[in-house]
Amino acid sequence: MRYFGGNFGLRFDRLIPASLGIVSALVVTVPAEAAQLQSWWFNARENQLVFTTDTGVQPRAQMIFNPTRIVIDLPGTTLAGPPTSQSVGGAIREVRSGQFDAQTSRLVIELNAGYSLNPRNIEVRGVSNTRWIVQLPEATRSETTPTTTTTGTGNAVNGQFVRGVDTFVDGVNATPDGFFIRTRGNIPELNLERQGESGRERQITMTLPGTSISPFLRSESLPLNRYGVSRWEITQEQRPATTRITMTLAPTSPDWEISTTNLGGIVILPPSGVSINDVPDQNPRVNQPIAVPPSSQQPGLPPQPQIPNNVPRVNQGQLLVAIDPGHGGQDPGAIGIGGLQEKTVVLPLSLRVAEILRAAGVQVVMTRADDRTLDLQPRVDIANQANATIFLSIHANAISLSRPDVNGLETYYASDSGQRLASIIHANALPVSGLNDRGVKQARFYVLRHTNMPAALIELGFLTGQDDVQRLADPAWRERMAQAIAQGILQYLQIYR
Repeated sequence: MRYFGGNFGLRFDRLIPASLGIVSALVVTVPAEAAQLQSWWFNARENQLVFTTDTGVQPRAQMIFNPTRIVIDLPGTTLAGPPTSQSVGGAIREVRSGQFDAQTSRLVIELNAGYSLNPRNIEVRGVSNTRWIVQLPEATRSETTPTTTTTGTGNAVNGQFVRGVDTFVDGVNATPDGFFIRTRGNIPELNLERQGESGRERQITMTLPGTSISPFLRSESLPLNRYGVSRWEITQEQRPATTRITMTLAPTSPDWEISTTNLGGIVILPPSGVSINDVPDQNPRVNQPIAVPPSSQQPGLPPQPQIPNNVPRVNQGQLLVAIDPGHGGQDPGAIGIGGLQEKTVVLPLSLRVAEILRAAGVQVVMTRADDRTLDLQPRVDIANQANATIFLSIHANAISLSRPDVNGLETYYASDSGQRLASIIHANALPVSGLNDRGVKQARFYVLRHTNMPAALIELGFLTGQDDVQRLADPAWRERMAQAIAQGILQYLQIYR
């Protein structure tokens, strides 16, 4: 059973510092429903964008170039209506709304060619948790029209998405290690074709049969001049449905290694023996973040128990996993059929996960290694002070003893980096579990929002479910789940670290 923190959610009252001032409520199963972007308008006279949502959100803002635009992303939010746009004039070409991905709505303020803004002078402020203002400074006009770098002619997305396919291409991200192509659905079949010689401009084409581009994929979202890739072109063929992704490489770009993962995406890394630090990066600061205040200012937290002195600290580059067995001590967590307690399920399983990881050469810090009471903030502090690489909280679910029909595995995340971690762990645990698939979902759990590293929370099954409780009580099943969870963690570390 999981618990929320902050101003949006339910939790056990004694598990959240009382100074947060939230009404106490018992957690049962709470679906992570998306907020909606209800309305927006650009006030040209005041040079500001105003938007409202139906529930509290935490925007993220950045300035992106070629063309110059301010992008405001609303994680966990969908559009209340169809995408819309507003032509403005002067320095502002247009303002538009869209659905960047399934869980992120996006507002874009695009400037006309030859104009620029100082991102430090862009102010994003919350009038309330559901009403925000983006105040723009006066735009400046360049003496010459800015041009893109000469190594590329601009990215392109060609064709229309195809209905009825099992896999969609959602986009391309530049990562600290190379690139990651986001896909959704089945793992795509990948065929590669390389044209040209090393040391010269050349191309790599990825052909993905039976796939389609996402209807939300736009060329402006593709990386621009990163790691010697001067151009991305994504083309959709209709019959048969096939997506082709072509990378145009500058002479300085390496011959990339490209492979699919069981997460469903495509990982693009430098060849063995080549460090990403040795790859020329023509545009390492394409995106400039814009400061956004928190959606709500939390009052000071009361003193928490002292963090143990033996918490290991690691340097950058070393791997350390923080494992958080839920509840404990005076807090049994969920109590299910036959009186089975959550804390008695998750602690031995968590300790076994830690044992497997250590055997694989990965350092582990436990938020608790015995049956003790521990509040939420100390759990977060242990992970943050240890400078953990990732954080995983392990729980068992519950609803009501009158609903034994509700069963299944679900995994939660709060951030984009957490989503990748949650998805890989879920994909490894589900086939082993024999449980219903309740999916990977976004939620505002306290330990996910306040840890500084990629974080996920897994619900092993329902203690109140007639199918799940038998498995949760079985030590052999818990051993298999511990191995699967550890395998998911190791797989994530191999791909992203």
